[in-house]
Amino acid sequence: MRLRFLALTVLVGSGLSGSVAAIAKDAPAAPVPVYEAKVDPDAFPHRPLEETKLGATVSPAAVRMITPGVDKFSIYRLIGPPHFGEGITRRWNYVLFFPVAPGSIERVRCRMEIRFKKAPRHYSVIVSEVIWQDQACADRVAAVR
Repeated sequence: MRLRFLALTVLVGSGLSGSVAAIAKDAPAAPVPVYEAKVDPDAFPHRPLEETKLGATVSPAAVRMITPGVDKFSIYRLIGPPHFGEGITRRWNYVLFFPVAPGSIERVRCRMEIRFKKAPRHYSVIVSEVIWQDQACADRVAAVR
């Protein structure tokens, strides 16, 4: 805390605060990640007791934040651990429920798979693609803004 206050005092006192603000203003903005999803029903083979999975009710906005380049730790915070016991694998499968309408009790059941790849100079694996079993589920997530 003291060091930050001291640095700010030095910047203001030396008259550099205006040039630092100008440099920050001219810096290019970071690219905004774009939600990309594919639909491939063949990527979802039948699994034992698949119908009994409780899944998770999540916001489409939270799922939309899963874009290529996001790491596994961020996915844990967004939608939780995978639902089929995949821990160390490069594919995580989820059963997700989305509200039919805002405030509705009815839910739509969707299957989603997240595939990962190892990025160079990166500790964890990162998302390479998001795949949905049904087009309607992919559209539901992409449509909500």
